[in-house]
Amino acid sequence: MRLRLPGLLIITICSLVAASANAIMKSSTIPVLFATSLRPRCKIFYEARRRNALDLLPANFEKKHLAVSPFVANKKASFISVRGGDTHEFEQQCSNVTNQSGSTSFLSVTLFLTYLTVMGAKCALPSTLSSISSPVSGLDHYSASLSRQDVISRLLALSTLSIAIGKLALGPVIDSIGGVRSLQIALSTLFICLGLIGLGPATCPTLTSLAGYWIVVDFAFSCCWAAALKAIRDNMQENTWSREIGRLAMAARMGNAISFAFFAWLLSWAARNAVSTSTHDAIDTSWRLVYLSSSSIQLVPLTLLYLFKKKSAMSNSGQTTAQSHAEAPTQSTMIRSLKILSRESRHLEFWLHLLSRTLMMVLVSFLLFIPTYMNQCFSMSSASSARVGSFFAMGCLASVTTMSEKTYPAASSTVTYKQRSWAVLCLLAISTICLSLQFAFLQDILPLSPMMGALSMFAWGFALAIPFYIPASMFALKRGGKEGSATIADAFDVCGFSLLAIFNSSVARVLNSGGRNGNLVNRKALWSPIFLWMLTGSAVSMVSMFFAVRMEGRRHESLEGT
Repeated sequence: MRLRLPGLLIITICSLVAASANAIMKSSTIPVLFATSLRPRCKIFYEARRRNALDLLPANFEKKHLAVSPFVANKKASFISVRGGDTHEFEQQCSNVTNQSGSTSFLSVTLFLTYLTVMGAKCALPSTLSSISSPVSGLDHYSASLSRQDVISRLLALSTLSIAIGKLALGPVIDSIGGVRSLQIALSTLFICLGLIGLGPATCPTLTSLAGYWIVVDFAFSCCWAAALKAIRDNMQENTWSREIGRLAMAARMGNAISFAFFAWLLSWAARNAVSTSTHDAIDTSWRLVYLSSSSIQLVPLTLLYLFKKKSAMSNSGQTTAQSHAEAPTQSTMIRSLKILSRESRHLEFWLHLLSRTLMMVLVSFLLFIPTYMNQCFSMSSASSARVGSFFAMGCLASVTTMSEKTYPAASSTVTYKQRSWAVLCLLAISTICLSLQFAFLQDILPLSPMMGALSMFAWGFALAIPFYIPASMFALKRGGKEGSATIADAFDVCGFSLLAIFNSSVARVLNSGGRNGNLVNRKALWSPIFLWMLTGSAVSMVSMFFAVRMEGRRHESLEGT
């Protein structure tokens, strides 16, 4: 018995949501509940041990060895016996440790849902391109020199430019005002602009006005990744950074997959329930529902971010003035952030990370062209080629879900920088092999069936996700610190989006020149230079990332030695 596509899609989405919820919850909530079921002080001791925060406990209480373990050898205690002394002070400071743990867990869920909704909203335009370019979309178009397709083409180019400008300009601003506040401003901008598009002709009457709103949306979107990294850097411990970055990557891929499926269902539902008219050219504004839903969903992370800031303010108000002053993050200025960027740019590993991140930005973004490529070069149907595009996204999702902490954990773990460098080398070697297979197929050197082509796309996505998302982001968090992490992260991305704009124009020429009009041999010849370029980029990224991670590790060891 064969499952229909909607049923299979619903099962897949439910499985992804359940897996992500389990991954988020099992790291902190379950241990805390288990500890609570024992004794209140056991919970405090467990939290102090799990968070490596024994040094936060008062010094006037006796710390006693009760077991022999690596943790005991490192921390000098695995249990604390309270005998006399100021027990109220003891309970108060240990309660602060527990509250910090709960706040960190809440922020983790908040950032996950934030990036999930942001990446979902980004899919609104691709899901409605065919609708808004139609003369019956309800969007007026008055230009005589530019067609609707010309406006759409310019919109896509300007939106990419808007992201690049945002990456270039907003990094120091994010470092100055903080990651949580930056996310609040960005989400508010998305809520307003997407809502204005979706409300109707009163607020978005023309195709040009829609283009203007979307350019602002992309400008706000450009700060979201760096702002999320800044929030992680300001509020979480280093041993959780790689896990949180992996969750952001998982949220990005889940946001894409869920939103495309939901928007398709929403449009088909609107078409079924549309009022029938007698005119052939009836105005169809059902596409505005996509933008309304994208705007409305931003209220969820906005509310969570507000609650997190309120909870953090209440937690800080419970501390003494001296403690608050000592533990408050250093206030950043844009000039200070630029100085940190200038300092790090003097080191070779910065440029190696920049090179690999820039090249991999193009490789990851090829997801948009996978359905067209499979359709033209493997002669697959439109539905089948679209599924192959989802295979690539599923490979990325599987990678960051299962391997982010194991393959590239934090520096405080037992995994050495040499092991991390070999891990990213092996993953990018798999990426290079997958691209080599595709290039050999295009050159008629190696025959590939559609099934093998689809499997190679899954393996390609699986191999790319961790090297793309984690190493450069970890470098930005460590070397940028609380004052420059967002600036360094955006410096990596601005070059990537600039190169992506050039790459997309090259692919667009291939699509316009070939299409399905020519024979298979000609179409494969047109795609060969594109895959040769990506094959070269993957190989260069493999080498540059390997040496970047090793040099970063050696530098860290030398700084610790001094």
